[in-house]
Amino acid sequence: MSDMKQRRNLTARALLLVLTACQGPADPPGNGQASLTVTANLSATAAVTVVVEVTAPDIATPLVFNIPVVSGVASGTVTISAGSNRTITMRAYDANGSETHRGAVTVNIPPGTSPTIALVLVPLSGDVPINATLGSITVTVTPSAPAIGIGLTVTLAVTITDANGNPVVGNVSWATSNPGVASVTTGGVVTGVAAGQTKVVATFQGAAGSATVTVTGP
Repeated sequence: MSDMKQRRNLTARALLLVLTACQGPADPPGNGQASLTVTANLSATAAVTVVVEVTAPDIATPLVFNIPVVSGVASGTVTISAGSNRTITMRAYDANGSETHRGAVTVNIPPGTSPTIALVLVPLSGDVPINATLGSITVTVTPSAPAIGIGLTVTLAVTITDANGNPVVGNVSWATSNPGVASVTTGGVVTGVAAGQTKVVATFQGAAGSATVTVTGP
């Protein structure tokens, strides 16, 4: 082998070593994500704010979520990496920013749909406990397969339930996968645009339900 060829081989090997060192070890495969809808009724307490913190041995920095409170009910979604030994801590605060309640639970979280987790926030002084649930939200759109003509409309209805099957009050976001076939308003009114088929989707806090709309020709 010539000196020139040897030098080229050595240079290529050195470059490969540098690139490998820069890349570092390969990332381990992910365990997936899980979305949990948090619901807690604060109306009988002095609490007006809810904070959720998630810690685990493989979560370097604790995950922190502020859960919106409307009319005394805290409702929101937290998305975390699935895995074992997830400690979920919920804290409630009053209007002055003082902590009023606290509760924690350690669970294993599978990816995707999660079973309902019940959590009791214990009052730190002179108040009633807060019962909270963490689970999956289901969005159902009806009718599921309407057919309309071009220029005609159909109004879709939506039902939102928590992991226990209890109704959840909230506003969904509507969208159509093919606006050239059918359009949809913020109120779920679908109008036929051209012959064809499209999905109309209602989304709420990371969960979605859909209807397949068929638009018939003239």
